[in-house]
Amino acid sequence: MSKSILQVVLIPVAVGLALNTYAKPFVNVIRPFMPLMAMVCTSLCIGSPLALNQSQIISMEGLQLVLPVLSFHTFAFVIGYWVAKLPLLRQEENVCRTISLCTGMQSSTLAGLLATQFLGSTNAVPAACSVVAMAIMGLSLASFWGRGFRIRDIPTNFMSQLGTCFNAESSNAYS
Repeated sequence: MSKSILQVVLIPVAVGLALNTYAKPFVNVIRPFMPLMAMVCTSLCIGSPLALNQSQIISMEGLQLVLPVLSFHTFAFVIGYWVAKLPLLRQEENVCRTISLCTGMQSSTLAGLLATQFLGSTNAVPAACSVVAMAIMGLSLASFWGRGFRIRDIPTNFMSQLGTCFNAESSNAYS
């Protein structure tokens, strides 16, 4: 198992650090393609357990994973954000958001790879479901924050949009 972790985590991180430090021009050329490459690699790594266990995932037992997986990632995003806000740490907003994304997007892909390799593909189902939830939730949150929104503004924004919808409907009713 140590060899697998070394291959999947430590070697890529070490290579990335070395390239970033000693081959900056090369990194600048490939940087625009790296998000796509990361997405393709993650999709390939987790696509196999999803495909092999499709019937289990769609079954009632698979659907029972939805609430725990969503709860796990939701709590991780929230706790990561608010722990960084504690008076003892008092991190800036962008640091709190980064920590939230790091804690919420735990390495479900690594869990899936290790489960598949050491426990069999049927044991990778929870990790595979977690990867899907992690990706959707993390990308949605990053996109939300990237547009300049704040979580505490959601109720205000929602109420103002709801009011706009009602005003538009009532003006159409009088026309």
